[in-house]
Amino acid sequence: MRVVMVSTGAPPDPLGGIGTYVEGLLGGLASGAAEVDLVGASRHRGLPPVTRQGRVTVRRVPTGRSGLPRTRLGMTIALARLNVAGVRHVARRRPDVVAVHDWMCAPAGVVSALVLRLPVCFHVHSAEIFRGEGSRGAVAFLGRLLTRGMARWARLVVVPSKDTAAAVPYLAGNVAVVSHGAGKAWRMPCPDEAEREVVRKEVRARYGLPDGRRLVVFAGRYAAHKGVAELVEAIRLIPDATLVLAGSGWPEVGQDDRLRSLVARLGLQDRVHVLGRYLNTDELRDHLVAADVCAFPSAYEPFGFVALEAMALRARTVVGPGFDEAVVGSEEGACLRTATTSPGELAAAVLRALSDHDPDLGDRARRYVLAHHSWEAAADRTLQVYAEAVRR
Repeated sequence: MRVVMVSTGAPPDPLGGIGTYVEGLLGGLASGAAEVDLVGASRHRGLPPVTRQGRVTVRRVPTGRSGLPRTRLGMTIALARLNVAGVRHVARRRPDVVAVHDWMCAPAGVVSALVLRLPVCFHVHSAEIFRGEGSRGAVAFLGRLLTRGMARWARLVVVPSKDTAAAVPYLAGNVAVVSHGAGKAWRMPCPDEAEREVVRKEVRARYGLPDGRRLVVFAGRYAAHKGVAELVEAIRLIPDATLVLAGSGWPEVGQDDRLRSLVARLGLQDRVHVLGRYLNTDELRDHLVAADVCAFPSAYEPFGFVALEAMALRARTVVGPGFDEAVVGSEEGACLRTATTSPGELAAAVLRALSDHDPDLGDRARRYVLAHHSWEAAADRTLQVYAEAVRR
């Protein structure tokens, strides 16, 4: 089977959840039976335009001269270039199936389905544009229009969880649920106790943590539904803890300043570090390893790669109510999951994870992720769905 994918992220080290998904999936597909071409946006300008690993070929479309576009106009131009490049390659390649990832690549999918008359699978990675603050504004409105059109013309719509399928309106009976692998965990070797102690000392020294101070780490986008503001307020209730917030509000860069203002208003500048940037894979791994607790208190989460990455590294992990139980295994004791994002409940969960109440929590977390979230299994299931789309 020949597959062409169009995505907003291309390896190596792509930004965001979709890029993490595509990188992991391609790794699982590299030694398989399918011939896969990815046309993806890349923020790394020094990389070759085309590379090949096994049966996977990556074709990179630069996002702009300075890496990530910082304006709406820049993003529009980058997405237009990506979709045009995707359509051109699909027309040349004439694959058995076209896979487009999220609404930003829907234009390439619509053209492939209606003009080129090819089977299209539409991957919906998030329902954020249908929920709360994420549903407001012209961009979200455009996203809903493109999602509706692409869902109509796709042979199959692929979602990572039943919760995502339930949150997206007007999906019909052409939905396939395919769970993801554990993010970048396959690139993050789990350290032994000696290495863990070295990493822990290095990261704590970076933030000047005194002896006895506990380290809590969050990594992700500074969006309202991620519960970041509530986590900052929760830290105020835990005097002996320091919080590191790795990530950014990008593309809504104003979120970074709003979060820093909250930290200043609460008088927590000495205990909360707002990094305002995403960590590369090695930095992220070190922070997750060094943390006494990793906390991801999302009110909504389409899947949750970073939580699984932390759990795979044996981190004691707290997640919010937005995480699907079938993904994180909280009922099996793999993590602590709160019922709300209230600061009081978050603080209680973090304190419980910091205590000696459950010394095996990290070990159970790692075992759960290894048993349930391999990229090889995700790749096999994805190819089954593509084959079903071709038969329809």
